[in-house]
Order: sequence, then structure tokens, then C-alpha cells
Amino acid sequence: VVLDVSRPRRWSLEVSGAAGSWSQELSPRHAELLYVLARHREGRTAAELAEDVFGDRTRTVTVRAEMSRVRRTLAGVLDHRPYRFREEVEVEVVAPEEPADLLPHSTAPAVCAVRGEAGAG
Repeated sequence: VVLDVSRPRRWSLEVSGAAGSWSQELSPRHAELLYVLARHREGRTAAELAEDVFGDRTRTVTVRAEMSRVRRTLAGVLDHRPYRFREEVEVEVVAPEEPADLLPHSTAPAVCAVRGEAGAG
């Protein structure tokens, strides 16, 4: 799996395997969720993802709805309880050259933290 978040407004996920390969453009929210899962291979609960993306652990209903949409397309790639990429799936994240340019319009705390780390260095 290659998660490409290197461009300012065009994010995609490419999946390659024995059955072939395909790619899909991602919405800003799905790009955020998949980016967080790529950074936390051990997985995230709905509450943790809600905190990572919305800054509010109580927004689990929203997270579950979004993850349900993502999993419809990526059922063979993602697991749940906790939400995560399957253990056997290799994940590569293609990020912008400058970490401060990561998902520039995102207000997700987990993304802002990565951008902030870049600015602090």
C-alpha cells in the first residue's frame, strides 16, 4: 500500500498485490484517517482516532461512520478493533519534502502535531 499525501490537494492510495493493483483518490478526511493509521501500525480505537482527527474523543460515531466508508473499499487492507492496517500489509507513506506542507488544510491535531514538529526542528 502506498499512501501519497505529498501533494497539497490530491491524495491517493495505491494498493498492489497478487491480484493486481489499483489506486483511489482520497477525500481530505480519509487522507487524515489513513495517515494516522499509517503512523500507528498497532492500531487506534475509535476514541483515539476521534482525538487524532477532531481533537474530541467523544466523536466516535463520526469516526466509525468514516471508517465504515473507508473499509468498504479497503476491506482486504484494513482491520478493526482497533482500526489498523492489516499486519501483513506493507505501508509506504509518500509525504511532502517539507513536513510543514503535510495535508496543509488539515486541522486534525495529529497532522498539526507533525507539522509543528517540523517547525520546532
